[in-house]
Amino acid sequence: MKKKKVIKRKIKWKVLLKIFFLLFGVGLIFFYLMNVKTKHIVISGNSLVSDNEIIITAGFKNYPYLFRVSNKEIKERLESIPLLTNIKVQKSLLGTLTIYVEETKPLFYNRNNDRLVLSDGKEVTSAILDGVPTLINYVPDTLYDRLVEELASIDKNVLTLISEIEYQPWQSNDVMIDDTRFFLRMTDGNSVYVNLINLQKLNTYIEIFASLEDKKGILYLDSSSDKISFSLYEKA
Repeated sequence: MKKKKVIKRKIKWKVLLKIFFLLFGVGLIFFYLMNVKTKHIVISGNSLVSDNEIIITAGFKNYPYLFRVSNKEIKERLESIPLLTNIKVQKSLLGTLTIYVEETKPLFYNRNNDRLVLSDGKEVTSAILDGVPTLINYVPDTLYDRLVEELASIDKNVLTLISEIEYQPWQSNDVMIDDTRFFLRMTDGNSVYVNLINLQKLNTYIEIFASLEDKKGILYLDSSSDKISFSLYEKA
């Protein structure tokens, strides 16, 4: 009978050492990352939501260990703030947390339900009312949705010039002429009649105002005509 050969396997110490040092290095990196304290927080893109609210909501009020909270978790926490959108989170090995955000545009304050209406259609309770027009009366649901949609594309600099929005359909005797008309009271003392189909004309309001040469009156933007109609207030 043939004798079986016993093959002795040599331990490859060099390979084991490489694996050991690799694991050791990974361990050191992991240990370092888990013990990096947050030293600096940079927030950009916000104007309505304060840095402090973002920091507290993100869970970084006390500047905790930076890498013990995932970027995904930070983002999910910040998404609980209705005004914030398109949130991005970055971290540096030196302890800097950077948060980039975009804000949903506030359109108006609905006095009927005490809610701030945002450009994405959400309605939230908010103390941020500076520079936001107030809707002072009821608007039928179908027209309300259209109003939100149209106002979402109005320049925010124009929105800040609107003090009050009043639903004021145009009716003559028993005949409804225009049930989509609104009356706007402006912060500059002027008034504007506009309907939903022509609401985009508001984007030219700043130019129109400049051409009025400080005259005060009522601007009619509820016509399909390109001609701008303006009437001075009657003197008392």
